[in-house]
Amino acid sequence: MPQPADPRAQRQATPDLLADSIRDGHERTRRFRQESEKRQAELAAQERHQRERQARREALARQEDDATRAKIFARYLQAEEEARARAQAEVPPVPLTTERQDAELLAEQEAGRRALAKYAQRSEAAAAARERTRAKEE
Repeated sequence: MPQPADPRAQRQATPDLLADSIRDGHERTRRFRQESEKRQAELAAQERHQRERQARREALARQEDDATRAKIFARYLQAEEEARARAQAEVPPVPLTTERQDAELLAEQEAGRRALAKYAQRSEAAAAARERTRAKEE
């Protein structure tokens, strides 16, 4: 292949004849970009992994919290039911009295009945007296 005489024409005809330092600079730049992109991808993967791990831990913590709340609520309901059952089961105590106390009570009640009968007779007598007085006045 014949060589052109003009050096500019020669450089244009063979553009891959760049200086070694320029080619090395381009190669370095390309390598740095690749390493930078690789490093950014690794960092993004680490961040994604940490976010996912944190999300899993938060979900587990929520589940444990919900389970604890459910247990506490179940205990509360059970205690409430037991309190209701105790309140229904408790019957007022039957007073225990002795025979002497029973006899005294009967005697007091009988005395009260006699007093009531006596006052009723007095009331009847007073009512009859009032009626007689009214009948005389008329």
